[in-house]
Amino acid sequence: MAQQWRLVYDAPAVKTIEDRVRQISMWKRGGQRAPHKPLLLLVALARLLRGQPRLMTFAQVEETLVSLLRDFGPPRKSFHPEEPFCRLANDNALWELPNIDSIAHGANNNGAFSKSLLRKEHVEAGFPPALHQQLLADKARANSLVTQLLEDHFPSSMHDDILDAIGMPWIALRRRRDPAFRNMILRVYEHNCAVCGFDGRLGRDDVALEAAHLMWHAEGGPDSEDNGIALCVLHHKLLDRGAIGLDRQRRVLVSQHLIGGRSVHEHALRFAGKPLARPQAGVPLVAEEHIAWHRREVFRGPARQRVHL
Repeated sequence: MAQQWRLVYDAPAVKTIEDRVRQISMWKRGGQRAPHKPLLLLVALARLLRGQPRLMTFAQVEETLVSLLRDFGPPRKSFHPEEPFCRLANDNALWELPNIDSIAHGANNNGAFSKSLLRKEHVEAGFPPALHQQLLADKARANSLVTQLLEDHFPSSMHDDILDAIGMPWIALRRRRDPAFRNMILRVYEHNCAVCGFDGRLGRDDVALEAAHLMWHAEGGPDSEDNGIALCVLHHKLLDRGAIGLDRQRRVLVSQHLIGGRSVHEHALRFAGKPLARPQAGVPLVAEEHIAWHRREVFRGPARQRVHL
């Protein structure tokens, strides 16, 4: 086991840092999201840009990772920050655990370590020294890696929230977008939010209206009519954070975890159980497979009962 961990520190074939980050192995099964490693890399990059030490113990990052997985990962009953903390060391010499050999005997049959053991033995991890120094010398590149990770794994409506959560000191986001998709979705939904009907314009331009992917583009969702909904900024944000979703009949679901006062009732809770607005005749409705993906991987169930006004 000890030899297995030492091997992963060998330098990879010549690749840019960007390629190495993009090629990290991601757990995949039936379209399920597993953003554990991207979130850990974001935490490490934010630490680097704040001038914090290269290595961090599992105990130092555990609570942060659990919070990030709870807020920005798929809805799950339990969270496993120990998995990326250890397994990222197998990806393209991006990560190291210098003192892991001392507890190699404690690995389970899958080569993983328990949270309690990682805490007890004060196991540390971080970027390898050469990579750490390279990023310290080129902080703009480290900043760019943050942008890359966000764009590759999360919808744009979540980026600022994630940056705040990791304590990112500075960034200039390059937001990738397809104007053709936005124009198509707003057109087929008659330039109205499909949840609340908001149809604001400033002169000739739509204002605070966006084209939302139900199955995220970062997770392979297509730029197609059956995966897009016209939403106001508020309801787009609520959709991507899992506060609202859709059932099989394309009625609005509102999470029981969304709470608040009169404004929350007015702008969200009162839509529980109401049908999503339909696109123009002849345009396909949102596909059931995309609805199912969002409900499984994003929506924070259980859903509220329909509000009777």
